Amino acid sequence: MKRNFLIVAANGHARELLAGELREQGYLVSLAARGSEAERIVQSVTVDVVLIESHLPDMSADQLRERVTKARPDCRVVVLASLELARNTPGELRLGSGDFLLKGEQVIHLLRSLDAGFEGGADQRAIAALIEVIDVIVGLIEVDDRFFGGSSHRVMKLAQAVAQEMSVDQETLNELMIGTLLRDLGKVDLDPELLAARETFTEEQKQKMKEHVDSSVRLFEHIDSPWKVTSIIRHHHERYDGEGFPEGLRGREIPMGARVVAVVDAFVALTSDRQHRDALDPESALQELIRQAGQQFDPEVVEAFQRVLDHRFGKRRPRKKPRVLILEPKTDFRSLLKMRLLNEEFEVLEANDPEQALKIVLENPVDLLLSDVDAHPLETFSLLQEMREDETLRGVAFVFLSRRSDRVLRMRALREGVDDFLSKEMDTEEIVAHVSNVIRREAMRNGAPRKARRGITGDLENLSLPDMIQTLVIGMKTASIKLKAGRNKGQIWLENGTPRHAEAGRLKGEDAFFKMLRWTRGEFVIEHGVTSKAATIQNDAMFLLMEGLRIMDEEIAEAAS
Repeated sequence: MKRNFLIVAANGHARELLAGELREQGYLVSLAARGSEAERIVQSVTVDVVLIESHLPDMSADQLRERVTKARPDCRVVVLASLELARNTPGELRLGSGDFLLKGEQVIHLLRSLDAGFEGGADQRAIAALIEVIDVIVGLIEVDDRFFGGSSHRVMKLAQAVAQEMSVDQETLNELMIGTLLRDLGKVDLDPELLAARETFTEEQKQKMKEHVDSSVRLFEHIDSPWKVTSIIRHHHERYDGEGFPEGLRGREIPMGARVVAVVDAFVALTSDRQHRDALDPESALQELIRQAGQQFDPEVVEAFQRVLDHRFGKRRPRKKPRVLILEPKTDFRSLLKMRLLNEEFEVLEANDPEQALKIVLENPVDLLLSDVDAHPLETFSLLQEMREDETLRGVAFVFLSRRSDRVLRMRALREGVDDFLSKEMDTEEIVAHVSNVIRREAMRNGAPRKARRGITGDLENLSLPDMIQTLVIGMKTASIKLKAGRNKGQIWLENGTPRHAEAGRLKGEDAFFKMLRWTRGEFVIEHGVTSKAATIQNDAMFLLMEGLRIMDEEIAEAAS
């Protein structure tokens, strides 16, 4: 398994050179120029090995090593010195027998030996089985909750997809999935009516809601777990702008897993019914996340989540949750099916017999009827025939379930119009997969596909360029900002939160940057992970923003005189 590495070096050339060698070997690499910056990264993301240049501008290498080890006890820390540094630093020339200088290729060999030490970890199949067990237990706790049934599973699966879209390593992915499932178990002490109640709360109610985070952490903090899940549980209500709880962390101070959960959790909540409001459709919920990118949510995570939605729904997002009616007399099997369907974002209704099922579909439009055919075969076929002959009900998909391996029964059902005939001996997940395919086919027939969009889009009137720049700086993001203001177009590239290049018409570099600061009306697109080969900007973001504002103030004063 490839590991995550952090290189901490004030010497930019040495930093980039070593990073290049590591990346060629397939490792994931983060960079920091100062010890304080390295501390923030270690607290935010999973790091397996930290390489520290022996001379840093803000602290000694030994100080940083102690802080990294305290924050992540299982992290390997290696202090390095380049020969160039030794030649130019008198202290480094007084080397003793316990001091070493390493060549770049020697570092690679060292890291390979370190990496080999990780290979003997827990069996991933056992971890996957553990996650499935936790998923089922949490799902059964939620199954009969009108507002939260299946929500933990949905958040977990979406968080998993977002993390994979962002190319996290397997260990971080395991931590995220487990932490996501366990994050809200502290709510068991809360009044269910409070959880689903009004949109605004009294101060006392707000405090009770906040306390569930500490309750969840207390449930698991005494467990000697190989995964760092408590940081996800503790911080998934933090806000990117620092206005969240419990500690008011901001930007990359918030653990990466918690930033992912914050986005996905909000989406699942927005697309679920609550006592005070109906669910939003996925497209409207996504637009709300985009509006809050950089304030409540990490914009890079929002962009990755948008790509996940495009992939998941085949570039066409449904307007509402599909509604499935389960006609099944046995409550245990019905409950298990209900849990699985809730987990896959279906709304679920239940019936005990065909007569009750018909009454439900006449009063509540459904997308699919999943019906047992063994208990009442004549009545079930009569229900199928009645629905196929009714103008308003013939569009409802119909799937039969049976424990009998009866070819005659199967062929009769298919000839009379069922969309699928499934065995109850199947795994329930396989049954749900068939149901999903039937509904997906109907959705494809009834709607035109849409093109996937790239990046986070919006209007400059709602989010100014200085605000965008500051948001990307806080998160140390690598991204591009495309601007369109009337006939004017421009683009700015940032690397690790530092502006590197800008273009606006014939202008390049800082002149182009200052020109775009003047644009207050128009459209923008932020794309993360986009880099530029050109490097025309030397100053940092705060200097550029302050200098740009000074230039504009001078222009205004000159025009007024």
